[in-house]
Amino acid sequence: MMAKTSKSTTPLYSQELVYTINPNNLKINSQNFKATFTSNKIITPFRTINYAFEEKYLIAYDEGDNKTSFFLPVNEYVKTYPEFSLKEIERNGNTVYLDNKLSGYEFNNELDLDEFISNNKKDKDSKVINNLYFQIEFILTSNNKIKDIKVLNSINPQHDTDYINTLKEAEKYLKNISGKDLLIVNEVHHAKFRQDLTDKNEKKFYELMVKGGDYYRNNKFEKAIETLSQIKDIDIKSNNFRMFIREYKKKLGVSYLAIGKTEEACQIFNQIGDKTDFEVRNYLIDFCEKK
Repeated sequence: MMAKTSKSTTPLYSQELVYTINPNNLKINSQNFKATFTSNKIITPFRTINYAFEEKYLIAYDEGDNKTSFFLPVNEYVKTYPEFSLKEIERNGNTVYLDNKLSGYEFNNELDLDEFISNNKKDKDSKVINNLYFQIEFILTSNNKIKDIKVLNSINPQHDTDYINTLKEAEKYLKNISGKDLLIVNEVHHAKFRQDLTDKNEKKFYELMVKGGDYYRNNKFEKAIETLSQIKDIDIKSNNFRMFIREYKKKLGVSYLAIGKTEEACQIFNQIGDKTDFEVRNYLIDFCEKK
């Protein structure tokens, strides 16, 4: 379910990795590949994956790669790591279960839900959008029906209506695998190119992101910390840059870790998420939990 390597500065150190295996098809996270299967290989047009079974685990590694991934079926993963169990939550006087993007539902289409909506809705030009962050929630009932749609963070009425209509088109591909009514919260982060920005603070944010990212990639971690730390003092509409803010915070946390400042690193990682967030899960477990 998750790949892990020994070097904390590699992007693969903490990430979500999900294999969905069907006849003649392998989906890796949201990417679909035509595949053929032998007794010990998964062969796609772009890669060959060697695999074996050991107890409950599927052990897999790409040919020519030295990284090995250990997978559990979703139900076994949740049993082993109960923090990923669906949590009860109240909505409209009823008990529903908050989807965890892992064990709640499947989307039976070659695209994932976000890609399906992005590819099929009419409004695709973020250059004309001032609010870049969109958030919506809805209930997926135990019998695969969408209800109680609510926009939590609006772009504009036209965008919101277009999104909702496309979501309703996607209903036929949704399969609730939990047996419970699910509360699903989806968010969309639109992006703008650097040349499309007009606000001076947003421009400064991007400049520091790029400069700090260059230092980070070249292992100049003290320079990365000096640069990326300046972002917190910039007055920007944070909702518009939620994904980028997560990205810069992770690079900042890893940079602190690389120079031995574990306490500062853990403060940053905890701002990003908890142990159910694969982007920081391994960092929190390996460096931030008291032994």
